[in-house]
Amino acid sequence: MMIAEQNIANSNRIVKQTYLAFGVIIFFWIIVWLFKIQIDKVVSETELGSFIYWTTAKLLIWILPSFWLIRLSGRNFGQVLNFSNYKQWLLWGAGIGFGVAFLGIAQSYLNGSSIFPTQVDYGLANVLLISPVFEEFLLRGGLMGNLQETHTFLKSNLISSLMFVVLHIPGWFFMGSFISNMTRLDGAVSIFLIGLLCGYAVNRGNSVLGGVIVHFLNNLA
Repeated sequence: MMIAEQNIANSNRIVKQTYLAFGVIIFFWIIVWLFKIQIDKVVSETELGSFIYWTTAKLLIWILPSFWLIRLSGRNFGQVLNFSNYKQWLLWGAGIGFGVAFLGIAQSYLNGSSIFPTQVDYGLANVLLISPVFEEFLLRGGLMGNLQETHTFLKSNLISSLMFVVLHIPGWFFMGSFISNMTRLDGAVSIFLIGLLCGYAVNRGNSVLGGVIVHFLNNLA
C-alpha cells in the first residue's frame, strides 16, 4: 500500500513539474522574441543569421528542457525514439501524414497555389527539418509523455495539442497576426488538429518519430 501511494505521489509530482516547466518555457520563449526584436533594431537581419538565432534558441529553450522532462519520468532518449518499432511508427506516421498532405495539396491546387515549395532556403530547412523534429520532441516526447503519468492518452493528447497552439502565440503576437491566427481555420484550429494527429501517430507507433513524419508531411504540403 505504501509503495502504491508513493508511486501515485511521484506521478502527480512529475505532472505538476511538467506543467510548470511548460510555463517556464513559454516565459523564456517570449524573452527570446523580445531580444530578437531589439537585435533587429541595431543589426540588419539576414536569412542565415535569423536561422542560426532561432535554431539556437529552440535548442536551448525547447530541446534541453525536453531531455530533462524525459528523464524526470524515468524514460530515456532511446525509449522516446524507439527505432526498433520502425514498422509501426512508419506505418502510422506515413499513413496519417500522407492523408494530411493530400488535403493540403488539394487545397493548394484549388486555390491555384504552388503545390510544393518552389525555393530551397534556410526558411524551408526550418519548416521541414527543425520544426518537425524540435516541436515533436518537446510536445509529444517530453510533455505528452509525462502527462500520461496521471492522465489518459486522450486527455494528454488534448492538453499537449493545446500547448502546441500556445507555443505559437508569442510569435503571432509579436508579428502582429495574433487575432487573425486565433480566428482563422488555418491558424490555431489547424495547429490544434495537427497536434492531435501527431499525438495519435506517436501513441500508435510508440515513438515520437511517428509524430515527426506527420508534422513533416503536413509542412511539406
